[in-house]
Parts: sequence; structure tokens; C-alpha cells
Amino acid sequence: MRIDRISIVNFKNIAEASLQFSPSINCVVGANGMGKSNLLEAIYYLSMTRSFLRLPDSEVLMHDAPSMLIKGEYSLDSGSEEQVSIGYEPPRRKVLRKGGKEHKRMSEHIGTLPLVVASPADAFLITGAPEERRRLMDAAISQADGAYLRHLLIYNRALTQRNASLKAGITDPILLDGIESQLVAAGSAIIEARQRFTRTMAEPFIHFYACVSGGAEQPALSYRPSREADKLAASLAETRMRDSIVGHTTVGPHRDDLELTLSGYDLRRLGSQGQMKTYTIALRLALHRWMRECTSVTPLLLLDDIFDKLDAARVSNILELVSAEQLGQTFITDTGREHIDSLLRQTSAPYLLLEARNGAYSTLSQRP
Repeated sequence: MRIDRISIVNFKNIAEASLQFSPSINCVVGANGMGKSNLLEAIYYLSMTRSFLRLPDSEVLMHDAPSMLIKGEYSLDSGSEEQVSIGYEPPRRKVLRKGGKEHKRMSEHIGTLPLVVASPADAFLITGAPEERRRLMDAAISQADGAYLRHLLIYNRALTQRNASLKAGITDPILLDGIESQLVAAGSAIIEARQRFTRTMAEPFIHFYACVSGGAEQPALSYRPSREADKLAASLAETRMRDSIVGHTTVGPHRDDLELTLSGYDLRRLGSQGQMKTYTIALRLALHRWMRECTSVTPLLLLDDIFDKLDAARVSNILELVSAEQLGQTFITDTGREHIDSLLRQTSAPYLLLEARNGAYSTLSQRP
């Protein structure tokens, strides 16, 4: 799959832009704050209907602009074409259109234009709360499995109901049984899907980490559920009294975590900045391969400012990976041209090199 063209109006600092992309490698250079990441975020918005920085819609709308609009034209792996647009005009809700027709359910769009993004915000996958790592799993699996997203929506609604009942002091077993039956059905499916995801991700993750690091370190990731799927029902029943005291549900997939280690040690405590950056890049590249194998569709790959905090050897390894691997259509940003020029010299693939200046983009060079 690839995005052939994009048109952007009033998205962050991009007042107006219309670009035609290379089917292979697209690079954007420019100083900080010029709009490199914003272009990638607009592409992400078309796939996921939200910002990859999790900003509210009001904050991706250009300051003082009455509305925003992003349009994309795609070539799908099936050979067909797709036109997608997302518009937002407050106080109205945002509107997604496919083929010119309004798409009522945003959730049904997720996964139809799959992508993977690596950005500086990935540091929070390691240093942040377990919620960050659950979000990584949920976003990835939801793009590959529509049923998983439905389970998440059901689980979160039931969780909200149970928490509200607990806070209100409601202890009616019949009411709680009904709510918990939904939690168990959806929660068990979520736990099992996350377990499968982690198992199948392990091999490509280790492969990509070795490619970037040179193989000197031993990374691992493992899923840590607060309760196994077959014990969830009993655990919810057992914790009712405690949960009513604290006012929220203390067991279930909303409490799970993904354990990240390097040579047996907790990466959050002992990892250097370069090791953490290598870890998150390897995770994203493994996600890209995992999604391609699960869906038989090659996702877009967005690599935002990935060279920062890496030594020369690891940068060189990433450049070799990008030029050699079958990664599909790739978008890369950097503040300077040194790494980008090195990449473009290594590859014979088509490319487009853009410069970003104050939300406007000009072509520096390209290879059809």
C-alpha cells in the first residue's frame, strides 16, 4: 500500500500544502519547528483519525483557522485506489469521508490504511507508565484485527460501568454479575490476543535490535497480565469488596504491562539513551513486519527524527536496513542532510527529498 498524494489545509503549522509522494522513499529535512513531523502526523491522521502525539482535534487545527481538511489518495495492494479525507470544523465533530461518502464509524476505518510510526515520543514507551505500553499493543493489534478493537470498546464501556457502580456504593450482585460477564468475555479475548502478539513479535524484534545494535546486547519483551484469561472471572468476584473501597477495578487487562529488558535488566533503570532509542526503533520495525505478515498488506512506515541520540555505527546500521529491507513506502525526517544523503546514495530505489520551511515544502531532489 502507498499514499500517492496528500492535500492539507490548516493542520498545525501547515496552512496549505499539496504533495505527490515517491512510491518508495520520502525524506523531509529542515530545522526544528518547520513542519517535518507535522507532515508525517497528517499522514498518520488519515489512517488513525487522530494525532500520533494524542493531541485533541482542537490543538491540531491551525491557530485562528475556522476549519481543517486533510485529503489522501492511496494505491492499495489489491490494485484498487482509495480516496480518504478528514475534515474538522468546530464545534462540529470531525468527518471522515471515503470515496466522497461520509464514513459513520471512525473505528471501522482503523486498519484499512495500516501504518507504523517511530517518533521521539516513543521514549515514553520505556520511561512512561504501563498505559503507554498497553497503548502500543492496542494500536498495533487493532490495525490487524477489527475484532480486537470491538473487544476493547466493549471492555472499556463495561469497565466504566463497573467503576461507576463501585464509586456509587452499589453492591447488587445481579447488576455486578451482568457487568462482569462483559468484562470477562471481552477481557479474556484482549489478554489472549496480546499474548499471541507478544509471542509472534519476539523473533522479528530481536532480529531488528541485533541489526541496529550490532548484536552485542540481548533484548527481550514479555507480556505481564494482571490476571490470566481463565482466572479473570474469579478475580473480579474476589476483589469486589476491595474495589468498592478504592473505587475502581484493580484487576483486568487495563492493568497489564509489557516488560522491556536488556541482557536481563530493566531497560528503564539501566539503559542508555542510545540503547532506549535502539529498542524503540527495533520495536517499530518489528511491528511493521508483524502487521505485514498478519494482514498481507505492507503498512506505511513513518520514521520521525530517528537518528537523534544514536552513535555513528547505529545510524549506519539503520541506513543499511532502510536501504536493504523490503519496507514498502517509507517517510523519514531529519534536521540535516548528512544521514539522508548517505541513505539516498546507498539505495537505487525511487525517492523524493523535500525541505520543510514554516509549513511549506519544496523539492530538493528526486529519482523517479
